[in-house]
Amino acid sequence: MVPYLSERENSIEHVNAMCLHLFDRWCETRTVVPLTYLLRGWPMMNSDPETLRRLGTALRELRRQHLHDSNDAAFQEVCELSDCVEDLLILSSLPTWLTSGW
Repeated sequence: MVPYLSERENSIEHVNAMCLHLFDRWCETRTVVPLTYLLRGWPMMNSDPETLRRLGTALRELRRQHLHDSNDAAFQEVCELSDCVEDLLILSSLPTWLTSGW
């Protein structure tokens, strides 16, 4: 992660890194269905709420419909990634003065 970024920017960088890791894994193993879901919301062109919402929706659908093996490491990563995106969406819905530490 890049030093001196805000907490939100660091979280966005973390989400991008996790997406890249899953992308590489699924390309390498030719796991097409999860890859298709990931590509519905990633790569992110910006970090606005609508972009995050699109990625979050794709990850929720993937969790619900296609990754049923809770012992699979990729499933755990998708769950963690989905949680990170949801946290970012919650933060982006809060008023700026509330998240600035005032």
